[in-house]
Amino acid sequence: MKTVQDYMNDPRILNDPDMADALEPIKEIHAIRLMIQDETAGMTAAEERAYNKQCAENLFTSLGLPPPKFVDRSGLGKIKPKTTATE
Repeated sequence: MKTVQDYMNDPRILNDPDMADALEPIKEIHAIRLMIQDETAGMTAAEERAYNKQCAENLFTSLGLPPPKFVDRSGLGKIKPKTTATE
């Protein structure tokens, strides 16, 4: 598994003209984004969601924090039919 430092030396970052004048933290954020993109390539939405949830739980545990509380919003966002009063 490649590390963030490996991605910092990746040609996609080194040869990117937008990264030429970027500060080091911006390059690191870009490297982390590429790392996550490569790790989740080919995953279904459900697999990616489980992967992200596990990463969040691991991060909280490593920091000595209680596990995060996730909210299930799967039923939200559906359009409900408008009801009108009839006489």
